[in-house]
Amino acid sequence: MPVCVIIVSHKQHSIPSSVSTALGSNVFDILIALGLPWAIYASAYGPVHIAHAFELTLLMALSTVVFLIISLTNAWTYTARHGYFLLVLYFLFNVYVVLDAIPQTNVPGPSGI
Repeated sequence: MPVCVIIVSHKQHSIPSSVSTALGSNVFDILIALGLPWAIYASAYGPVHIAHAFELTLLMALSTVVFLIISLTNAWTYTARHGYFLLVLYFLFNVYVVLDAIPQTNVPGPSGI
């Protein structure tokens, strides 16, 4: 549903509304989609310990800062080059998730619980 709001508000040239909807949707995803399963797991089995939590949190914070700097320096205007850059980052993230799920790779991440 948030994607529909983003598309409609973008077509009406309401860029701040589009950005705030996207950020609000991501905050909801992080707090509920990640937090609720972890809370259920921790309630059933005990605390969740994540090796390298600081590094992962720092990586997420830095990626958000980079995105905001790119956005602000371009007056919230994105070119095809920006789109391809973000798609490459998304692809690399998916590769990381797959490698993290394979125990033999020893990639630091949440599956090291």
